[in-house]
Amino acid sequence: MRNILLILHFFVCSNLLISQQFILSGKITGNNESLPFATIYLKGTTKGVNSNDNGNYSLKLDAGKHIVVFQYVGYSKQEIEVDLTQNKTLDVNLKLDGIALKEIVVKAGEDPAYPIMRKAIKKRKLFSNQVTEYSCQSYIKGLQRLTNLPDKFKKLIKITSGEKIDSTLYGVIYLSESESNYYFKKPNKQKEIMFSSRVSGESKSFSFNQLSQMKFNFYENLIPIRGISDRPFVSPLNGNAFIYYKFKLLGTINEDGKIFNKIEVKPKRKTDPCFTGIIYIQENSWRITGIDLELYKDNKIKFVDTLSIKQLYAPISGDSIWMPVNHNFGFHFTFFGISGDGYFNATVKNYNLTPDIKDDFFSNEVFVVEDGANKKDSNYWNINRPAPLTREENKDYRKKDSTEKIQETDRYKDSVDRKKNKPRVNDLFFGYTYNKTKERISVSIPGIVTNGIQYNTVEGLNLSYIFSVNKEYENLKAHRFSGKLRYGFSNYLWGGEMGYNYFFNPKKFSRIGIKVKSIAEQYNQMDPISPLVNSLYSLFLNENFMKVFKETGVESSYFTELTNGIFFSSLVKYVERDPLKNTSNLLIVDDKTKLFTSNDPRNAFTHDSLFNTNNAFTGEITFSFRFKQKYITLPNQKIITGSKYPRLSVSYKKAIPVLNTKADYDLASAMIYDELNLGLFGRLGFRLKGGGFLNTKKLFFMDFKYFLGNQTLFNTNDYLSSFRLLPYYTFSADRWFTEAHAEHHFNGFIINKIPLLKKLNIQEVVGGHLLMSNRLKQYYEINFGIENIFNVLRFDYVLGYGINNKVNSGFTIGINTRL
Repeated sequence: MRNILLILHFFVCSNLLISQQFILSGKITGNNESLPFATIYLKGTTKGVNSNDNGNYSLKLDAGKHIVVFQYVGYSKQEIEVDLTQNKTLDVNLKLDGIALKEIVVKAGEDPAYPIMRKAIKKRKLFSNQVTEYSCQSYIKGLQRLTNLPDKFKKLIKITSGEKIDSTLYGVIYLSESESNYYFKKPNKQKEIMFSSRVSGESKSFSFNQLSQMKFNFYENLIPIRGISDRPFVSPLNGNAFIYYKFKLLGTINEDGKIFNKIEVKPKRKTDPCFTGIIYIQENSWRITGIDLELYKDNKIKFVDTLSIKQLYAPISGDSIWMPVNHNFGFHFTFFGISGDGYFNATVKNYNLTPDIKDDFFSNEVFVVEDGANKKDSNYWNINRPAPLTREENKDYRKKDSTEKIQETDRYKDSVDRKKNKPRVNDLFFGYTYNKTKERISVSIPGIVTNGIQYNTVEGLNLSYIFSVNKEYENLKAHRFSGKLRYGFSNYLWGGEMGYNYFFNPKKFSRIGIKVKSIAEQYNQMDPISPLVNSLYSLFLNENFMKVFKETGVESSYFTELTNGIFFSSLVKYVERDPLKNTSNLLIVDDKTKLFTSNDPRNAFTHDSLFNTNNAFTGEITFSFRFKQKYITLPNQKIITGSKYPRLSVSYKKAIPVLNTKADYDLASAMIYDELNLGLFGRLGFRLKGGGFLNTKKLFFMDFKYFLGNQTLFNTNDYLSSFRLLPYYTFSADRWFTEAHAEHHFNGFIINKIPLLKKLNIQEVVGGHLLMSNRLKQYYEINFGIENIFNVLRFDYVLGYGINNKVNSGFTIGINTRL
């Protein structure tokens, strides 16, 4: 009996020990420095963690013996066997690759890296297509710091906001964590489901960390990095890599009986879209096992000075399939003396290479944030976080989360509102906003600077006063009131408009609105002439291009998404249109050879032909289609990410002669547009429009089909919808029309190869435009331009042909439409 009890006791204790878990923790160093985001995992699995920003790690394991792998890009891997019967501290010092490298001596001919790269490039497609489907789980942490803020900006913030500078402007300014499940199936089906999210100091927000945005595939020819560069970057394994890169074999590493080649990559030309750094290629298989690459300002990246990309691969299925288990995306920036840095680090685990994902699992929904993802408490994160927080991160969470609790109280919100709602002197110039934070209400009133005093020959000097009132809800529904008052000092004409919009379904972008108005409007209600530009040309050059009439009435609008990618909008108007005449001839510079033209767009020298007052009742519906539109779903919101197919819209407008109105016409039109990414050659945008009047029983001039023309040096219209040299009103159509626009942005493909010009960071653009209508048989424009001047300006030289069979030319200056 005693022996039986001893056996039973041993059995129970053994099972308790086996089921028990302990924590293996410590610090990863190398070359006497902490190694942030080192990878620690169980040999033969992808179960593991990363070290934090200070090199500390914490790995929860079952009791017993384990072989733990410690790995960091640029350092030799270490495998250590541990026997856990209690929590254990294990500090690991990794050795630099250089210690284990066999010295390479190049006596003649090409560097030994070149034949290695040829073999790796030859097998690029094999490894890119090796895994047809898989699922995995990721943990992503994102952090951004502000390391310096010059005194001049501190003073500016204090002047404009009236607030003192506090410590939240330094150190960590953004910290977030997230966990998600990621699914992939060839050729390009993917879906990511975020099931937990935490943002420091913003408990109601969601992290936008996405594995799909970090898993750059260097087996592809080109690596696009959205938001950082207009052009993609050339992979070191690109089929034409030897045109762009220089390679150097730094040495070989022998680990577990396998040889890994450490290869340095450098661009042949600094301004080429290429990486600099190290890649690791396994001998014989010629696969990538590690990436440590950087981009610099010379590579024409935006917003940051340096960008680093690190990837660490590990075997998933024996030695035949390797997958990335760690992605790190780091950056540094300096802007007008403001400097900072940050990173996004992804730990990937639980790969399943045979998940048997059904095709109907994938849809146009590519990213989902689950309900309650941001409701996980700190205990959940302490258990599931694969890397311990640093002291800096712990401090940021404690400070911002406790601050948020205070800031969410009604007492705090009221006290802040009382302070901020006090009028200040600078409000007179820059505007004043009254907030009722507790009720989510804001009232905005413009200042002298933002109001804008303008001039035209109808109203003379005129002042527009715009204000708004907003009421928002936590579920993103909102009420928005907007108003505008306008007064002309020459014709003594008061005008204004008041609008209300209710945003009632954020997931469908649904809104309904109503507006009442009595105000001067341009004949072309797309407003091709900027009021500021018209003011300058009128006062200084004696050219009053803007022509206006008074419109009084009411209109209602509706917009919604019917189903994914199909949008519907409607607009119903009942208005009275009154003619207006010039009442001012004010000039600052008087050109005796020029006279102001009349306010009749069809007759420059008399007002006698102006239209008579009339009423119109119109209705317009538009269907827009974005085929296979991809999107992100949040608990209360939908975010569109785009589509690889062109967009199409179809419109129908009808004027009905009822309620004492005279206008009677039908107008049908359609438009197709898209932007094509052509890789290193840039991007091509096009827009095709066409339509016609099906009925013209009674058509007034303001009902004509107008085009976005321009007769000034300044182009303020959309480049892909407008003409640079076309008169504003002369060729407006009253029967049919067709227009086509195309522009190719080379993104520096040509200029970056010219020694002096490539330092200016400017880019080339060329475009073509066509207009055909019943009033203008054929009109062509070709523009050659330089954009990204000082990062914001664009300059074009334009040739036009078709008006009186003559060639005309001119220059235009505008703002980059894509920054």
